[in-house]
Amino acid sequence: MLLARIVLVLAFFAAPVGAQVVASQDVLPDKPAPRGNFFTRPFYDKHVAILAEIDAGAAIWDDFAARRVIEHGGYERNPLMRPFVHNSGTLAVETIGEVWLMAFVADRMKHSDHAVLRKTWWLPQTLNISAKLYGGINGTVLLLSR
Repeated sequence: MLLARIVLVLAFFAAPVGAQVVASQDVLPDKPAPRGNFFTRPFYDKHVAILAEIDAGAAIWDDFAARRVIEHGGYERNPLMRPFVHNSGTLAVETIGEVWLMAFVADRMKHSDHAVLRKTWWLPQTLNISAKLYGGINGTVLLLSR
């Protein structure tokens, strides 16, 4: 399960993005061609990508700890995650989707026209990281106390 999740995350981050083929012209274009596409654009920003990697690691730890607690007779306390924790595939898809969504929101905030959003672009990912770290720590403590 853990190996499959790591392979999915690596495949997602390592997917090659082809450049657009543009005929050579002597004049510069009015607007530069966008880098990447809808799915890969957030990960071109180095800071967003680093936070996304930390977020993915914390999410994997939380998911692993939650699955181990459930195997030992516990239950998932988060009602939004409860439907996903009994199936490894849905849990992996949910985790990857959540990490991508937080990176996408952070990228959009970082390139926003509003100064407040530009200055707090790191907040969505940081809050998600702290929640996942809390879940991983709590699950590990529960496992060690048995």
